[in-house]
Amino acid sequence: MSTLEFDGLVCDLDGVLYRGVEPVPGVAEAIDRVRASGIRVVFATNNATKTLAQYVERLRRFDVEIGEDDIVTSAAVTGEEVTRRGWSGRTVFLIGTDGTRVALEDAGVVLVDGIPARTADIAVVSSTARFDYQSLATAAFAVRNGADFLASNADPTFPAADGLWPGAGAMLAAVETASGRKAEVMGKPNPPMMQAIARRLEGCNKIAVVGDQPSTDLAGGRSMGWATILVLSGVTDAVAAAALDPAPDVVIPSLVDLPPLLGVPHV
Repeated sequence: MSTLEFDGLVCDLDGVLYRGVEPVPGVAEAIDRVRASGIRVVFATNNATKTLAQYVERLRRFDVEIGEDDIVTSAAVTGEEVTRRGWSGRTVFLIGTDGTRVALEDAGVVLVDGIPARTADIAVVSSTARFDYQSLATAAFAVRNGADFLASNADPTFPAADGLWPGAGAMLAAVETASGRKAEVMGKPNPPMMQAIARRLEGCNKIAVVGDQPSTDLAGGRSMGWATILVLSGVTDAVAAAALDPAPDVVIPSLVDLPPLLGVPHV
């Protein structure tokens, strides 16, 4: 295979840098080698459960040094979109955790719960292990009553150390079914998140996206005209990868296999 050339890299997290609480072996060195070659790296995840600060802390535990400006989450993009639309001060009912809650609070909205949430101005669905019938009913009431309806992402699953767990998309499907309306999805591969990533890579001329989810990571990259690199360390195995149409530009076992394709020496 010929040497790849690009100056910007969009790197997914779940299934690429780690699975659950365990890092993919060798990823910290791989990132160091990519950066040492002059390639700008932005990390992007549809997982909206953590704040930017929590992701920075987590990656530093894996010896990957980043700042909050180096990472884009679907939760952060949801907050950015609320700000862009001038929705500060409006009421929001949220199905989600701290990652999305903090992003929304930073955008200046008022989070509501209980009976008042049935008439919230905005309903936001993200991922939470505390999803229950009451939150489903409240969100459905709000959406049927005319709330603007946003979702951080529509991923049906996410990879953990012990297998695939239900993702935000599973909860979103329930709310959409109960309310009879479709949400506007903020995360990959949709424009709000892809445009947020592009803003952080402004000035880069050749960008590649590396991920394990063809329907989000790779589809988002293709929508922007970027090269697509599929890793087999997450939800997609070699058999599934071979059947993909359109095919990724590159398929590699893990992120560790990327630096040699760039002609990047060991640091």
